[in-house]
Amino acid sequence: MNEMSTSLVAILNEQISCAQEMLATLARENQALVDGDADLLNTAGAEKARLVEALDSLEHERRALSDAIGLTFASASDKSADASRPAEWRALLDLIAECKQQNQRNGALVKARSEQVRIALRALRGTEAALYDPSGLEHAARSARPLGTA
Repeated sequence: MNEMSTSLVAILNEQISCAQEMLATLARENQALVDGDADLLNTAGAEKARLVEALDSLEHERRALSDAIGLTFASASDKSADASRPAEWRALLDLIAECKQQNQRNGALVKARSEQVRIALRALRGTEAALYDPSGLEHAARSARPLGTA
């Protein structure tokens, strides 16, 4: 293995490490969403942002190095095995797929919580349900009374 190939594997291993950290952070974010822990959610969000930047930076390095070597990497949808690609590539793709799935689950939780808050606010404010005019456009809901008045 030449020096460039060794460097490429080292970058892939760094990406794998970052993706593993991201998966753990997504798990913490999920727990924060389930528990309603705003502090943990903020911490997880900041960590996610840091890891996304790190992964993006490493990806730019990996692409530049693989271009210099003349090695093209298959996308996650390309299932063909190519012996010229390091085994770390498949491991990275698998981890990234797991991260994507966990992030989508977390997004669904956020959406559900957001809808619960919207419903609670609507009940507190006494707003009417959304109505539609004959053209199918939604009318803005009217508030029966301002929040905090009796």
